[in-house]
Order: sequence, then C-alpha cells, then structure tokens
Amino acid sequence: MTRPEIEQRILAFLRDKLEIDESILLPTNELKRDIGLSSLDAMELSIFIKRTFGFQPERKDIHTLVTLDDVYAYIESHQS
Repeated sequence: MTRPEIEQRILAFLRDKLEIDESILLPTNELKRDIGLSSLDAMELSIFIKRTFGFQPERKDIHTLVTLDDVYAYIESHQS
C-alpha cells in the first residue's frame, strides 16, 4: 500500500469512526495534545491497524507514535 493510501485510510478512520474534525488531522499534529486521542482511541486505532494493514502494532511502539506522520511512517515500515 502506498503512503497516500495509508494516510487516506487512517484519516477516514479518525474522521468517521472516532468523529474527529478533519481540519485538525494534519501530519505534524500530535495525537494526544492536538487531536485529543484518548487511551481508548489509541487502542481502537491499534485494532484498526491490525485489521486494515495486517499486523499488530506492539504496545511499546504505540507509545512512541507522537504525530500522525509517525503513524503513517510506522505502518509504511511494517508492511509485509
């Protein structure tokens, strides 16, 4: 999957499933501080990544993802 496809799927999930305003979904925005992702939201995102991209993010890795761009890069680097 290409980077734009990854971005599109993640943005659709955040917008449609977590009901986050698309105007704040910028690549450099921080997941917690700027976007307001809660611990439960982060768990849902992890499940979404597993179902959509075919791998389970490791718990230790989830805490290192600070921005949306980090999420995109993480997924891109873990695709098989």
